[in-house]
Amino acid sequence: MSDISTRTRLPTELLRIIILDYLTAIREEHGSKDVSRTSYKAPWYMVEPLILTSRICRRLALEGWFEVYFAHSPNDLLEVWPEFSIWAKELHCVELGKDSHILPVMQWNLMSFHRLHKLRVDFEPANPNAMLLLRFDYPRNIASQLQELELHDISWPSPMPLTVVANAFHGLRVLKMSQDLIWCDLCNICSFATFRDHPPEEIVYEKIVGLPTHYTTILKRLTRLQTVILTVGYGLGGSVSLADNNNMMWSGECDACMDVMYSSMEYCEERIARKAMDRPPSLQSVIWRFRQKDPADVVMDFEDEPELYAQPEGAAGEEADTGGMTFPSSDD
Repeated sequence: MSDISTRTRLPTELLRIIILDYLTAIREEHGSKDVSRTSYKAPWYMVEPLILTSRICRRLALEGWFEVYFAHSPNDLLEVWPEFSIWAKELHCVELGKDSHILPVMQWNLMSFHRLHKLRVDFEPANPNAMLLLRFDYPRNIASQLQELELHDISWPSPMPLTVVANAFHGLRVLKMSQDLIWCDLCNICSFATFRDHPPEEIVYEKIVGLPTHYTTILKRLTRLQTVILTVGYGLGGSVSLADNNNMMWSGECDACMDVMYSSMEYCEERIARKAMDRPPSLQSVIWRFRQKDPADVVMDFEDEPELYAQPEGAAGEEADTGGMTFPSSDD
């Protein structure tokens, strides 16, 4: 009987494929990557039955579950299991601090994540947070091997946080930023984008840089960078339209500067020509995506700042991925 059981048991590699496909499917169905400061992993109750079946299924399920590790504070990275060094490929962190508290600094220590290839950081948009990315560059040997960096809700997306990116994450191939404001390199101010009508869902640049000039200059240090994706908020009521072929090659300019400076055809042609000249060495595409927002919901004034590491409303008592987990034993 034992021989029959052994012969009919599924190979481990086939089980791995089945379980990982299942976890991917439920993550895509139940998780949302567009919601900031919330895990986009599938609900734990949909994974838990797998760990009750056998030791091998338990290990494979946990391995798949912890490919993405969700953390609320730097302390969550100090309490990880030894297996995370090979399981975790993506780290998703919620950073609710503010720039005024960056010193004395409490680092998010990446030491335990040797196979990490992606880091996602969700900031609190009501806090000034442009320099908090400095908390994620330790140790440098792990930070520099990351291939993808995704940043949500940088409050003031000036060139300053891009400088941190270029200095710390040398191996990046993909950079994603999602925030309410744009950086205009004509007036050097962050502002809320407004257009005359709704922009297309996305604008893709493949032959020109498509980035603010200051962004381009800084990101040239990232010699492997291939893709930049910028998702920004917008409202209506502006004077510029992106719906008609985007002839002005918009790349983050504010409505006021576009209205005044692009009224000169000579200046417009000269600026577009400059955009085609200078680019990071490996850059292949820049993608702008747009989400409509009520300007009243966009934070521009940071006088009333929440407490450092305060829980956002509705998140009280929420735990990191390993919080409260217990795993009963089972037979093979």
